[in-house]
Amino acid sequence: MNTNNWSRRKFTKAVISAQALLASGVLALPLACAESNKTESDTPLDKLQQETLKFAMDEIIPANDKMPSASETGSVNYVLNILEELPDLSPLFISLTDKIEDQSLQLSGSAFSKLNSERRIAVLTTIEQTEPGLFKVLKDFTYESYYTNDSVHKLISYEPHPTGTTGPEMEPFDEQLLDRVKNIPAMYTKI
Repeated sequence: MNTNNWSRRKFTKAVISAQALLASGVLALPLACAESNKTESDTPLDKLQQETLKFAMDEIIPANDKMPSASETGSVNYVLNILEELPDLSPLFISLTDKIEDQSLQLSGSAFSKLNSERRIAVLTTIEQTEPGLFKVLKDFTYESYYTNDSVHKLISYEPHPTGTTGPEMEPFDEQLLDRVKNIPAMYTKI
């Protein structure tokens, strides 16, 4: 996709619209986390773009011995569900995945998914520096998809409580935990 068709204003409006819907909670859990039965022809991102998005999201949140990667929690389907509901965001993600692939070919002469982790990180670092707005979209949607996922909630012992409810019972604060900090001499100069 030629990103010249997107003005800065249109790009900003799309990002703000998506972030507002995600922040409001209207979009996040019921729609974006829904199971997807889509075929490739039903989605705005083709197979290569979805694969690029998967590997990029997995570099932002990789798996370790205790936690799954972003893609293992359904991050790509999360984005596809959002794009189905907000088709105006599709060019943004097409542009994002195309930029990642273009940068991958320029830096390494290979598709992004074929690179090792170190080279994928180098590509994403370049995107972050040259296209900070696009990188922010990738980062924000990766975090949103991951931390709104029920399986991640269980792994980090998070109990979601809807707005307007009392929330979890907090343990009383132990003031003695601050004693060490209170006794540290000032590390600044008073003017």
